[in-house]
Amino acid sequence: MTTVVTGATSGIGKEVACLLAEREMRVLGVGRSPERCRAAETEIRELTGNPGVDFLQADLSSLADVQRLAAEIRERAPSIDVLVNNAGTFTLDRRLTVDGLETQLAVNWLSAFLLTGLLMEPLQRSGAARIVNLSSGSHFSGSMHWEDLGLSQGYQGLKAYDQSKLAMVLFTAELARRYAGPSDPSVYAVDPGLVRTEIGAKGNGRLVKLVWKIRTRKGISPRQAAQSVAWCATEPSVRGKTGRYWKERAEARSSEESRDPAAARRLWEIGESLTGLRSPEPASPGRLLVLHAAEA
Repeated sequence: MTTVVTGATSGIGKEVACLLAEREMRVLGVGRSPERCRAAETEIRELTGNPGVDFLQADLSSLADVQRLAAEIRERAPSIDVLVNNAGTFTLDRRLTVDGLETQLAVNWLSAFLLTGLLMEPLQRSGAARIVNLSSGSHFSGSMHWEDLGLSQGYQGLKAYDQSKLAMVLFTAELARRYAGPSDPSVYAVDPGLVRTEIGAKGNGRLVKLVWKIRTRKGISPRQAAQSVAWCATEPSVRGKTGRYWKERAEARSSEESRDPAAARRLWEIGESLTGLRSPEPASPGRLLVLHAAEA
């Protein structure tokens, strides 16, 4: 079996990659730093004794780099059994990507939207693939700011983060609706709980790092969180239970806004507009998301 895990050089993603490698799966990890990619690849191979662990470098804040990454993955893996969209970021201040998009929404949701679409063909080829999207309990505090998704007015880091995690739940529901054929992957949104990770410390100042450390002090370890993610990726009993929200290895009820089909469709259409992807409407087995060459 072949698995792809984004944000796999640290935290939850690294532990997920390790857990799947322990199951003797082939693992393609994705990270932004070449140095950290090499270090994680070596460490996981040594810890698990699995030589089939390889890391690929990509900056998921760049749509062009996501496209390049997808092409490299397709070349290495004609069939994919598990895709874990784990990569995430937090920034206190408003930052824009090279594409002019608000960074948290771009990395935490849009990169997963684009990468998943570009990998749909090898996922469908598996016949029983799974997609696990990392969300958060923070989505309960989130709202989609439809008229200003980039939060150019009144930006707050946590407001942007909560919105991006809500977007992942909406994305999961709409992905399941559009791809409901017998060869289409099952898709799950997973809340890993409060976790002691570095996401709030990376690229932020001392005060933010301190606040994040205090906030997560009572959280679970990345290994514990990863076990729930890996469970959704492999547990036989949840196969086919697609489009749902999971926490602590159990189906849970997500926020009211995340269960709005109209919001899910609206967000999907925005994703298509931003990336150039086109998808079947309604669900139609065998039809793929396609990146228009003119917009690549």
